Order: sequence, then structure tokens, then C-alpha cells
Amino acid sequence: MKIVTLSKEEFEEFSNKNSLNTFYQSVNYANFAKNNNQYDAHYLGFVDNTNSLIGASLVLYKTLFWGYKAAYAPRGFLFKYDDATLVTDLTESLKRLLKKQKFIFITIDPPIVVSERDKDGNTIKSNPHINNILTNFKKNGFEHVGFNLYNESKLSRFNVSARLNSDARIIYNNFSTDVKEKINYANSMAITVSCDETCNINKFSDYIKSIGSKKSKKFLQNIYNAFSNDNKIKIFYAKLDTQKYTKNANDLYTKEEEKNTALGEIIQSGDNVKYNIQKAINDKMESDKLLHTYKKDIVASTRLLKNHPDGIICGAALTIQEAHGVNILINIFDEAYTRYNIDTMLNYEIMKYFGKENFQYINLGDVTGNFNSNSKFYPILTSKLGFNSSILEYIGEFDIVLNPTMYRIYKKKYNIVRN
Repeated sequence: MKIVTLSKEEFEEFSNKNSLNTFYQSVNYANFAKNNNQYDAHYLGFVDNTNSLIGASLVLYKTLFWGYKAAYAPRGFLFKYDDATLVTDLTESLKRLLKKQKFIFITIDPPIVVSERDKDGNTIKSNPHINNILTNFKKNGFEHVGFNLYNESKLSRFNVSARLNSDARIIYNNFSTDVKEKINYANSMAITVSCDETCNINKFSDYIKSIGSKKSKKFLQNIYNAFSNDNKIKIFYAKLDTQKYTKNANDLYTKEEEKNTALGEIIQSGDNVKYNIQKAINDKMESDKLLHTYKKDIVASTRLLKNHPDGIICGAALTIQEAHGVNILINIFDEAYTRYNIDTMLNYEIMKYFGKENFQYINLGDVTGNFNSNSKFYPILTSKLGFNSSILEYIGEFDIVLNPTMYRIYKKKYNIVRN
């Protein structure tokens, strides 16, 4: 096997057609990593004996000490990992090439899915090749971070993904009952979502900072600079329409008041033959609670309309597109409007938006591998898994050791632990 240098155009052409494609393996991400983390970049091609390009990877690198370097292939390589002979050939070729250039190791966290899981962590689907892949990696000297559950590696091992559809009704119908109820409530509270066609990153940065985001303006600007030229970045805002909110609140109160009066009349009649009086009593108690809530909504909506006649931005999201899918990189909302289910509404409208654009899947973000219902992370997990989604568990992070002596020095110097 030969390793060759690819032009940006050659790499992008291969990457965009490859089934393992992610936005991490792109020229755009290389530009981001250069500006945000001071990485340099190479685009490598893997060529077989027939001179055919059978794999490729963006490789980021930087100098560590004494002129020795470390490399990183984010969510790479784009390669056939289930072919043991090819993996061995690639490893030997990398060692011959990169060791001469004073590389100590190259880190990879390939998009090899170990399993697909449900919200309880139960396995829905397993990769039948995973044990053979791991055995071959170990045989070739790959150092595994391990099957970590949290953020011990550069990228999370667990990601929530959902299929998209061009028909918004199909998307909605496949949601859990809980998610549907949250969307319906957000609609009743006049929450709307729109895409900022100007993609104003300064406005986005200022807004999310105002509601508590820790993302730096530099980070966001680097993301924008790297992905906006190819129109692969989108910004969405959730807005509370205060005029519609006030009207909806009054309409809901009026409708519930009529229902409440009718239930009261049934109870007063005492007619157990014609009516189920006990059910009517129970229904009226629930109706009384709703009336109390709707009355508070009327007061709140009237005040908001007076102070914000043009509406209120109450949440925002930023997405990055891949060849066949889209990633929600940021989804944040103003906690003053928590009960309006802003994050749920943003996810739903983003799914509709990209479904119409014929994207195949959406990544709703990272989660931990702790599926215990008592975990502090569990609410985040369940909030993402009601969108007809599942958890993709990746194989994890590995170091391909190119210079064993210097690798031991590196681990000792930086207190690095590998399983």
C-alpha cells in the first residue's frame, strides 16, 4: 500500500462519497482546527497495488517537544476497518512514512459503530465485526483509550442520531408521546422557529452569551469562518410571538371555562343514570387546575405583550451539514422560558427544515454512556431519544504508536494513561 498526498479537492471528492463521511473529515474542519487549535493539516490518500484510492483521511498535527510531533485523524480514517490485511498494510505504511518525519503517534477515533442502543442502554443492533476489528487493532499495536462512558477522549463515544424524512408528518408521527405533547404545548404558547438567512454569527454569539453559554466568540467565529463559505452552517432562533401568545392564552381559558361550567352542571344534576358523576368530579378537578394555569398565562402573556410587542427570542441553535446529514452543534434556550419546551421545538423544526432538503439523518448531539435513570445526565438523554432516535456507540479512541520509545516519554511527560 502507498500513502500519497491528496489535494483538498481530491480529498473532498473521496470524503463526500464515502459512507463513513462526517464533518470532522472535511477541509472545512481542517480550517477550523488550524484557527482554533493551531493544528496544521495533511490530506492523505491510501492507494492499493492497482493504484486505486481505497481510503483517505484528514490528518491534523502539531509539534509536542524536541521537534517530535503528534497527529490526529478526527473521526478517521475513511477506510475498510473490517479487512484485517488492509489495516495491517496501512499501519505498516504509516509507520514507515511518519516515523521518518518525527511523528510519535497518530490518534484516531474512527466512526465504527459498536452498537445501536435505546434509551435504557439496551442493544438494538450490534456490529458483528467489532471483535475482529479490536483484535486486529491490538495486533497492530493500537493503544485504546477504552470503552469510556464520559468525556475521557477527544470526541464522545455516544451520539444520538435520528433518520429524517421529507414529509414533516412522518417525522412528527414517529415521535414519542412526550415529545408530541411538548411540541403541541409549545405551539399553543406561540413558539415559532425560523432560520436566520443572514447567518449573523455576531448576533448569535451575543445572544447565547446573554443567556449563559460558555462558548467563546472566537470559537464561534472560527466555526463560522470554516463552514460558512460552503453554506454548511445554519443558525436558528426560537421566538415567542407575544401577540399570538396573548390570543392563545385567552382562547384556551375561554374554552376551558366553558368545559368547566358544563362539568359543574353535570355534577349539580346528580344524575348517575345519565352521567358518570365521579368521572365528572375528577375531570372538573383537572379543569380547575388548568383554569388556574391558563389564568396565569393570561397575566404573563399580557405583561409580555406590553413589554415586547414584537416578540422575544427565547432560544437558538447552530447546525453544521455533512454530505448526507446534519449535526446540531448548539441548542440553547433562555431558562426563563423552560416550560415552553424551547429545545424540543428547535429540534423538531430543524428536523423538518433539513428533511425537506432531503438530508438523510440528523445528529442531535453527544450523550454519556451512563444510562442509569438516577444519573444527572439521564434527563438530557431522554430529551433527545423521543425523536425516533437511537444512541450510536462508537469504538472509541486509539493511538497508533509510530515511535515506541518517544511514546513512553510522551505518556510520562503528559501523564497519559491508556488501557
